[in-house]
Amino acid sequence: MDFRIRQLQCFLTLADLLHYGRTARALYMSQPTITFQIKSLEESFGARLFERSRQEVSLTPAGLAFRQYAQTIVDTVESAQRRLADLGRRHHLRLSCTELGQEALPEVLRELSSNHPDFDLQLAELNREQQIAALTEERIDAIFMVSDPCVADVRFDLLRDEAIVLLVPRQSPLAQQETVSVEELRRYNLLASRLEDCSVGQPFLHRMLAPYGIVPRIVEAPHSHAAKFAYLMAGAGLLIGTPSMAQTRPDVVALPFDEPLPIVHLGLISAKTNLSPALTLFRSVVQHCFREKKHPIPMPQAMPLEASA
Repeated sequence: MDFRIRQLQCFLTLADLLHYGRTARALYMSQPTITFQIKSLEESFGARLFERSRQEVSLTPAGLAFRQYAQTIVDTVESAQRRLADLGRRHHLRLSCTELGQEALPEVLRELSSNHPDFDLQLAELNREQQIAALTEERIDAIFMVSDPCVADVRFDLLRDEAIVLLVPRQSPLAQQETVSVEELRRYNLLASRLEDCSVGQPFLHRMLAPYGIVPRIVEAPHSHAAKFAYLMAGAGLLIGTPSMAQTRPDVVALPFDEPLPIVHLGLISAKTNLSPALTLFRSVVQHCFREKKHPIPMPQAMPLEASA
């Protein structure tokens, strides 16, 4: 099957006007050219689309059925043309966020909206494993607020260091304390993503607590940020997180640990080969937001991750 968009445009115009002469004038083409285009289209689909006599032109049943498909194809092509032309004029970036990124993203979006209204940001909701695969396969341009994944050919722009804290519901007796000991974790379940959604979360909890002789009692929760906090508020377990995760949640308290625990390094990762103007602009906007100290995060009793190994 071989047909061109121009043939579909000829078909749709003739289907509206039902007159070869008026169709030719409407499209600034000769009447023999219209006749040739329609004949070629009919040959491509193996169906007669118009009945033509000395008195009138009419659509055949096949023509009536084909009209809707032709209109859909032409509309889709025109939409694609507008979209591509629009992208040529705008900065376009495909982004995915971790849980911490979801907390910080609103301020970045406000900055983009205020100072770069033409910036086209598309968000992809992916788990950690999908994020790294999508970045490697160039299906997304960057991941916002993620610890350095130590993946080859990836650039990591550090934005902030955060201490690890215990996130508890405000109604929990623990919320009355100013700090908490790691030893308390022997008594509680800890929420974590399933291994198939995040291969680093559960192993990290085991490594972090191993020096204290604690084997975490893990309750697997959906990977989404909202779901984990729903599990937390339902009493299914407690969350190991960072202070920023509780900043916008008055029903959650972030308790610093008495013991020194690893520092979480958070930032923006992207492929080293991605030198697009959109990514460069987005990186500068994100860095500006954090440079302005819009995220003051306390760092109680933190120690480098390497020192905790």
